[in-house]
Amino acid sequence: MSSDFAISRFKHLSKLLLVHGHWCYTRLANMSLYFFYKNVAYVNLLFWYQFFCGFSGNTMTNYWILIFFNLLFTSAPPVIYGILDKDISAETLTRLPELYKSGQNSEAYLPSTFWLTMLDAFYQSLVCFFLPYFVYADSDIDLFSFGTPINTSALLIVLLHLVLESKTLTWIHAVILIGSGLFYFVFALIFSATCVTCNSPANPIGIMEKYMSDPVFYLVCVLTTIAALLPR
Repeated sequence: MSSDFAISRFKHLSKLLLVHGHWCYTRLANMSLYFFYKNVAYVNLLFWYQFFCGFSGNTMTNYWILIFFNLLFTSAPPVIYGILDKDISAETLTRLPELYKSGQNSEAYLPSTFWLTMLDAFYQSLVCFFLPYFVYADSDIDLFSFGTPINTSALLIVLLHLVLESKTLTWIHAVILIGSGLFYFVFALIFSATCVTCNSPANPIGIMEKYMSDPVFYLVCVLTTIAALLPR
């Protein structure tokens, strides 16, 4: 609905509408759904924990990880997804102009699609919280130690969910996705090794280093990620 386009010939209008118009609509629709999904899936982890802390507002995650999860760790992948994803090739869209009707009919962002995505987000948050909870139920694990496998699993789930949703995967996607995962681990390791009073009065020091040498941690993260993404 914007008039900020200038074309030199009318023949260029077909590609602008049928190809770039279709891509633009599907990218925006899918990226919007992904942002809703990502936030609902992660925030619900904090909601489920409230049943175990008397709805006090306490969290099992130090607030720097909590802040940076959306701000840094998972911000770049959906942007790349929204810029580069192509559900159908340009040649096919040009050859079959009737495909443009999917955008006119809002088929990529139907109410049923939205609610199915929300249902998936709720399911993934349940798995991501309660599978580690039952694994460590009989242990003497402390608060932030309990949150570490949950946060790590949540990151893997959110990133791999995007891989499953992407119709186009390039080396740029690989670099951004792997880089986001590595950045999380590097930040968590540095934070865990240096911050004694960064989350006062709690002390997160040494937690990530301990888990990086624990095979159970990797097993929990892998099983949680697979179970959460299995329906998708």
